[in-house]
Amino acid sequence: MSELERILIDDKKARNIAENFGAKCIGTLGLLSIAKEKKLISELRPIFEEFIKNKRFYALNLINLILEKNDEERIS
Repeated sequence: MSELERILIDDKKARNIAENFGAKCIGTLGLLSIAKEKKLISELRPIFEEFIKNKRFYALNLINLILEKNDEERIS
């Protein structure tokens, strides 16, 4: 059996449990940031705006930090 590189998980409690077992985790925002870096998607902001519109909870300061890192306009 091959080892997983990372587990996609957003729930903080579940992520802590997985990391306690030695799993490497990545969240949705991190995955999308990597996709932008690899030019698989062109913009993060419209996706993040859709998350906010649909009441997906992510800290706005984290979203804006990722947008700034990717040279995109912050969300107010």
